[in-house]
Amino acid sequence: MMVERKDHGIAMKAVLAMIARELHADAKAWLIWSVVIVLFNIAGVMKFEGIAGGDADAVRKLTDAFPKVALAVMGIADLDMSTFAGYYAVLEFYVGIMAAVYAVALARNAVSREMTDGTYEFLFVRPVSRMTILDAKLAAALVDAVAFVAVNLVSSLLCLRLLGDVRGLNRTAAATVIWRFSVWLFAMMLVFGAVGACASAVCRLAERGAAAGNASVIVAYGAGVAYDMFSDHDASIVARVLSPFRYATPAEVIDGRVSVPFVVLAALIVVIGFVVAFRAFAVRDLAVR
Repeated sequence: MMVERKDHGIAMKAVLAMIARELHADAKAWLIWSVVIVLFNIAGVMKFEGIAGGDADAVRKLTDAFPKVALAVMGIADLDMSTFAGYYAVLEFYVGIMAAVYAVALARNAVSREMTDGTYEFLFVRPVSRMTILDAKLAAALVDAVAFVAVNLVSSLLCLRLLGDVRGLNRTAAATVIWRFSVWLFAMMLVFGAVGACASAVCRLAERGAAAGNASVIVAYGAGVAYDMFSDHDASIVARVLSPFRYATPAEVIDGRVSVPFVVLAALIVVIGFVVAFRAFAVRDLAVR
């Protein structure tokens, strides 16, 4: 019994050490992303003061003058930029793309860092199983993802408080919209993290896994643009299926609604992606670089 407790203690120390190592290794990237997000929110949210102070009809006419494809590419389709909710939805469209890229990178590093760094011999002599190792590394990635969303949430709320007397702005409703988009952002990071982890674990070469994960973001963005281009969204349902960015549309997030089929689809992608990643990681040839 004493031996088992001792072994368990050693294993726990090893797991905590791995989590700490992963957090330390990803700290620089997280700091850079955080600074980018904070500056982006400051520039974006504060600019809304100027838009709201102008003529709302002029803003609508300006956006309506753009071709539908241009609005879709910029993430403005079907959104009223003269309102805070519509304007913030556009900001979160770009933050969502950055979050997806970051989530893929976190998952890729969790699965393949030792292969690319050539340090897998050191890690896998620890007294823990491969599954436990991947558990620890993905747990660290999850902490980074939560911290990323928290930075976006806090900076957005602070920027909202810094806004002056904006005509027609309901700050309580605006804060609710910010919270809802934070939930959406975290869900997107889980989906793309699962895709990135699966691709990195399945591909024998780390570079191919990274390319596949990044390609999923590009495909999702392109499919989202295609979905937004159609006024009859029911006719572009395939594009929506291919774009996790649109599993919850901006209008649904603003209104606090969800599409149950797409919530289920997102959950399936997360579960299947991580299950496949764990199984592939358990049998992969770590010596291949």
